[in-house]
Amino acid sequence: MTDVLVDITHEISDTIFDNEFDSLTDDNYLDLLETILVLIDELEYVGEEKEKEKENQSGNREIFLDEIIDIDEIYNLVCVQFENMFINSSDEDYIYDLIEDAIDIYNSFKHPNSVSDDIVCLSSDNQTTSIEYYIKIIEYLRTRPQPPQRTDAWYKFRHNLITASNAYKAFESQSSINQLIYEKCQPLKTAETDSLSFVNVKSPFHWGQKYEPVSVLLYEELFKTKIEDFGCIRHDKYYFIGASPDGINVDPSSPLYGRMLEIKNVVTREITGIPKKEYAIQMQLQMEVCNLDECDFLETKFVEFESESEFYNDVSDTKAKGVIVYFVRDGKPFYVYKPLHIVSREDIESWEQDTMENYRDLVWIQNIYWRLDVLSCILVKRDKFWFESHIGQLEKVWKIIEEERVTGFSHRAPNKRIVKASKSVLGAENTNASTGTCLLNITKLKPS
Repeated sequence: MTDVLVDITHEISDTIFDNEFDSLTDDNYLDLLETILVLIDELEYVGEEKEKEKENQSGNREIFLDEIIDIDEIYNLVCVQFENMFINSSDEDYIYDLIEDAIDIYNSFKHPNSVSDDIVCLSSDNQTTSIEYYIKIIEYLRTRPQPPQRTDAWYKFRHNLITASNAYKAFESQSSINQLIYEKCQPLKTAETDSLSFVNVKSPFHWGQKYEPVSVLLYEELFKTKIEDFGCIRHDKYYFIGASPDGINVDPSSPLYGRMLEIKNVVTREITGIPKKEYAIQMQLQMEVCNLDECDFLETKFVEFESESEFYNDVSDTKAKGVIVYFVRDGKPFYVYKPLHIVSREDIESWEQDTMENYRDLVWIQNIYWRLDVLSCILVKRDKFWFESHIGQLEKVWKIIEEERVTGFSHRAPNKRIVKASKSVLGAENTNASTGTCLLNITKLKPS
């Protein structure tokens, strides 16, 4: 949070604007205004960082956001975050006006000489207090109990939590609620069963895991900050809620200090800058669990080169590129990532040789050469009102889980489609469906 935003959010007078929203209380109105100001502040910061990167870097070291949030994007983000609070069409019409007014306020604080007489400006020294607050929060999170990953204790810990990543199911259809209950009532997973599980390295889930460290490197480089992983954390009050944030900014000198990070590495989906509902819920719960107020939503899309030569011959643009050395350790994929500051071919090849030597006891599979295609980063603010109005549903679902772990949960199982086998599949064609025979002549299904 920049000094400008601290000044605005803590000292702005509530008499600057009249609350024209029929469906918002004064407190919710101020929350809305603060959310818009935060988005504007983020846009200002990103724009400045982009110019610095252009000035200070050249070649394939230049890294910047492909898309900058404009007024329309701010409008869409506000509508998503406050979707349940606008009941009149006229309310949404006022949002654009409020965004424009907020821009004027921000400029007034950013450029004090332009402040008009009707805006009350008060100085603030709250930045020091904010840093001290975040220091306490981060130190506290570091002391939270953390069972070692992939151990029996770790699986038991997660078994007794609705995690932020799948909590959205509690707010969907009855089928989704049943799915969540069914999943949490399954027998406890153990370290032994996990060691025998197969890893599909072609799945979107694994793609996201593989590129998460790359996204962290890019984020740290872009914003000149440091990200730390805090594992899975349980809510202090609601014992059944847990969260595993992708990281938290832990550099006290950074304006992003204390801000959480949520990463989505997209495979095919279009990146719009607007979080899907399940991601928005995930971030809100993460902020509640960690008692932090901001979360950057980072979306990236990477492209993998077909060969090493294609990687080195690619000079079409200045987007970030890199190398991942793919090994197998204990039957599981293990990746080593080239640091971003290594950019020349000579240095890259030297790093690859050193990596092969350092991990010579592992099985080498291949070197993966990647290029950043799209990077989008938006700020999401904590919404305490949303959490307070939705925690009851999570409590209700968790009580059902606890009860049905004892009484039985088989009735929550997804319905399986029953397929009746025909007497003769080959050649079966144009048969009455009521007989249960197949209508498809598979002998006609030839490769196209």
